[in-house]
Amino acid sequence: MFKLLALPSYQDPMPLSRHLWKARLGHRILPDEEGNHVFWLLDASQLPLVQQALDDWQAGRTPEPAKTNPTSLAYRIKKVPITLAVLLLACAITLAFEWLLGPVVFLLVSFTPMEFVNGQVVSLPLSITLTSGQWWRLITPMFLHFGLMHLVFNSLWIWVLGEMIERNQGQVKLVLLILFTALVSNSAQFLINGSSQFGGLSGVVYGYLGYIWLWGRLHPQQGLGLSNALVIFMLGWMLLGMTDFARSLGLNMANEAHLGGLLAGLAFALLPWPKKRKQV
Repeated sequence: MFKLLALPSYQDPMPLSRHLWKARLGHRILPDEEGNHVFWLLDASQLPLVQQALDDWQAGRTPEPAKTNPTSLAYRIKKVPITLAVLLLACAITLAFEWLLGPVVFLLVSFTPMEFVNGQVVSLPLSITLTSGQWWRLITPMFLHFGLMHLVFNSLWIWVLGEMIERNQGQVKLVLLILFTALVSNSAQFLINGSSQFGGLSGVVYGYLGYIWLWGRLHPQQGLGLSNALVIFMLGWMLLGMTDFARSLGLNMANEAHLGGLLAGLAFALLPWPKKRKQV
C-alpha cells in the first residue's frame, strides 16, 4: 500500500472515500497516532490515476470509472502471479502425492534422498543432496502436504500474507523471501530431527509473519503490517505445537520449521534494502 494523503480527525473521510471508489481506486483508511484519517492506495500501478481523481473531487466533478476493478478477484489474482504460482504448485504436488503417484512424489521432493533399509525408510545425509546436484530439494518440501486440511490451512495463509507482500513490495522481493525462508525452515527441520519426512508451507507462512510484523514496525509509513491479535494467535499456535498436549491430540507439527521460518522472516526484514524511488 502507498500513502496518498491524510485528512484531519474532524473531517469526514467518507465523501472522498466514495469518490475514490467510484473512480475504481481501491484504498483503505487507517487512523494515525493523532487520529487523522490516512488514505492508503492498494495498488501502486494506479498512482497515475490518483491525481486526476483528486482534482475531480476538489472541482466537484463525478469521476470517470477506471477500466479495471481493483477489488475484483480476477484483478487481484492478476497482480499476484508469484503467490498464485506457489499455491498451484503446492496443490499439484500434494494431489499427485495423495491420489496419483503416491510415495514417488515424496521421494522426488524430499529434503534429502531416501532409501529403504531393513524395510524402513531412512533419510540420507544432507551431503548427498549437495554433492549430487539435487539442489531443488532444499526448497521443494514446502510444496508437499499431508492431507487436504494441511494444504487448505497453509494455502489460506499463503494467499492472505503473500498477496499483502507481493502487492506492496513486488514479485522479486517475494521470490527472495520465499526461497530464503524455505531454505532456512527446511534446513532447521532436517538438521534438528535428522529426517527428511516432512513437508508443508508453514515454515514460509511463519517467515511471512515475521517479515511483515517487523517490517511494519520498522517502516510504518509503508502501510505493511499485521494486527497484534493475529501475531499473538500465530505465535500461540506455534508454541502449542511444541507441547506434549498437542502431540496427545495428534497434532504432529514441524516445530523447528515454524521457528526457523519465523527467525528467517525477521532477519529478512533487517536486510539493508534499497529505498524505493518516489513516484511522481
